[in-house]
Amino acid sequence: MAGSPSTPGAAGSGRRERPGTPPQSGALVWTVLTHVLFLPLAGAFLPMLMFGTGQQGGFQVSATGMTIALALVVVALHGFGWHFARRAGERRLQYAILLLAALSLASLLLLATPSPLVGLVHVAGILF
Repeated sequence: MAGSPSTPGAAGSGRRERPGTPPQSGALVWTVLTHVLFLPLAGAFLPMLMFGTGQQGGFQVSATGMTIALALVVVALHGFGWHFARRAGERRLQYAILLLAALSLASLLLLATPSPLVGLVHVAGILF
């Protein structure tokens, strides 16, 4: 049938997928989610929750305590991703995750945000 999804002329790329194509790596998906979703959300909402900007109040936390809490979140998320990549046998992804963890910690210390992407946006906003 011409135009059905199972034929080469179907909508989309027009190419057929190879029968032995492996699915995306779970560790790679976790790494992307960590840097695009989890770290920006942690940087935005964890300080608000810990400082207690609402009426209920919150913990009495210093800026140093907040930085340590965010550093622990960074280490935990990247540690899980590193373990996930190791279990899958993806050595290059392990090294990439370690590099991204170091970049996240540097962004936290230098730019006060655990997400290097958010830090890059802030720096670009200042420069341009």
